[in-house]
Amino acid sequence: MRSRILPLALCAALAAGPAAASGGGASSAPQQAPATRQERLTSAESFVPMPTLSAGVLQRSSTLGTIVVDMGIDVPDEALRRRAQLNGPRLRDGLRTALAVYASTYYRDRTAPDPAQLTRLMQQSIDQTLGAPGARVLLVNIIYQRRQS
Repeated sequence: MRSRILPLALCAALAAGPAAASGGGASSAPQQAPATRQERLTSAESFVPMPTLSAGVLQRSSTLGTIVVDMGIDVPDEALRRRAQLNGPRLRDGLRTALAVYASTYYRDRTAPDPAQLTRLMQQSIDQTLGAPGARVLLVNIIYQRRQS
């Protein structure tokens, strides 16, 4: 008896799979595509989102925690924005380096991260990479995650 039920249940599940995946039924509403990261943060054309960056907070030979930053850059000039988009890997590398310098040199454990200092280091990196001022660093989130002992 059991040997007949299992194949029948498997066939029923396989047949129902495509119908369930397509939304099934005529009354299904059109699906809206999820918003891109840029659309969730701002509708400004000049905003160029950057990926989430993280760096370890080091002291002597141990890691105390991790600083995580969400950010983007505002580039009103269209030509400079195009250059920023084309140089995305170089910008991300410079921003990761600036965050690592901040985490290992300027940040002190068990204190709030300093957005002004972090923004200054990242702004220097952006200006140096693009070769011209005009792009502005905008921090969205700064999180310090302390390591569990």
